[in-house]
Amino acid sequence: MELLKLHHDFITYHQEKNTPFIIFQGGRRSGKTVSILQFLYMESLTHPHTRTLIVTDTYARLKESIFQDLIMINRSAGGDGRRMRIHFTGGTRVLFETGSEFAFVYAGRDVRGYASNFNYIFFNECIQYDARTAREALKAAGPGCQVFFDYNPYTRFWVNDLYETADNKLITTYHDNPFLSDFVRRELDRTAAAGETAAPGTMERYLYEVECQGIDSTLSGLCFPHHRTIPDEDYHTSPLPEILACDWGALRATADPDVICGFRFASDAVYCHEYYYSRDGGDAEMAAVLRSIPFRRQYLVYDTATEGADRIRSLFARTGLRFNFSPARKGAGSILTGIRNLQSYEICVTASSRHFLEEMENYRFIQKNDTLQPVDNWNHCCDALRYAFDLWTMLPAQRKNVK
Repeated sequence: MELLKLHHDFITYHQEKNTPFIIFQGGRRSGKTVSILQFLYMESLTHPHTRTLIVTDTYARLKESIFQDLIMINRSAGGDGRRMRIHFTGGTRVLFETGSEFAFVYAGRDVRGYASNFNYIFFNECIQYDARTAREALKAAGPGCQVFFDYNPYTRFWVNDLYETADNKLITTYHDNPFLSDFVRRELDRTAAAGETAAPGTMERYLYEVECQGIDSTLSGLCFPHHRTIPDEDYHTSPLPEILACDWGALRATADPDVICGFRFASDAVYCHEYYYSRDGGDAEMAAVLRSIPFRRQYLVYDTATEGADRIRSLFARTGLRFNFSPARKGAGSILTGIRNLQSYEICVTASSRHFLEEMENYRFIQKNDTLQPVDNWNHCCDALRYAFDLWTMLPAQRKNVK
C-alpha cells in the first residue's frame, strides 16, 4: 500500500511524542482523510482488538466518502472481504479479521450505547459540526486515546481554540498528494490560476485560498451572488422532490417574520418558492398555507428556535398532515458553512417570491469584530434555504432523485 509520506511522517512523529490531538487542515483533495484512514487501517491489522470511533456530519458522507476510501485502501493493501468487512446491521461497523473494529456516529447523535475505551477517535470534516459533538464523543475515549481532526478551512473555529497547539497541526494542499489524478490536478490548477491574483473577498480568491492553499479565507459582497428569477410554473411543474422549510420569528412579538418556503434540489441548482412570509400572522394562517400545498409526504425541516417544536405540534394538530418532520441542525459555524456550500449552486427563485428575492439582493457579508460575517437581517428565507439544503445532503441518493 502506497502511503502519503508527508502525512504519515507527521502522524508517526506525534505518535512517538504521545500527542493526544492531531489536526489535519487542508485544501481540496490534499489527502488528509485518506492518510488518517490508512493509519487507522494499519493499526487495526497490526494491533488486534484496536477500537476506533469515526465521527462524521452525515450518513451520506460516511457512505460516499469514508466507506469508498476504506474499500480502496483495503484493495491497495491486497486485502479482501475476510480482512475487512462492512456491517450495516446492529449499527454500522467495519470489522477486521484481527478483532479490531471501526464504529461510527453522526454529528448531533448521542454516543451512549457505544462502549467506551476507544483507542482512536477520528472527527472527519469537523468544521461541519460543533464542539458539543466532540465533547460527547470524547467521553468514549479510553486511556491514551489518540484523536484526529480533519477539515477544509474557511475561518477559525472550535478545533483551533480548544485542541490546537504550537505543533500539532499539519496544513496540506493538493500538491502534497502524489496520487491525485491528472484530471483533478488540472482542475485545481485552473482554480489556483484564476484566484491567485484575484481581489480579496471574491469567490475566485476564496476558492484559491481554501481549496488550493488550505488556509482560512473570507468572502465579501452578497452571500448568494449567483441567483436568478424563474417563472412560478418552472417550480411547480418540476419533477424534482420538494423539501419544505420553516423559519420562525413572529411568535412572542419579535420583529422577524414567520417563513415557509419550498425547495427542489438539482446537482448544480436550487429551485426556491416562498409560500408564506408574515410578521403578524399565526399558526392558523400557516396551517392553511400548508394545506394548500400538494401533499406528498414531503420532508418539512423546521427552525428549533422560538419554541419551534411546539409550533410544529400546533401546525400538525391544525392540518393533520403527516409531513416527514425534521429539526434543523444548528451549531457554531453552521451559518458560514451553509453559505459556503450553497455558493456552488445557482439559486433560482420564483417570480412571485417577493421577500425571497429581496433577501437575495440584500443578504451580504459585513465587517464585524474584525471579520467578515453575514448581516443578521434579510436572512429568513435564506435560513430556510440552509435548513433544507443541510437535510438534502443527508438524504440517500434514491430520495434525492437528482436530475
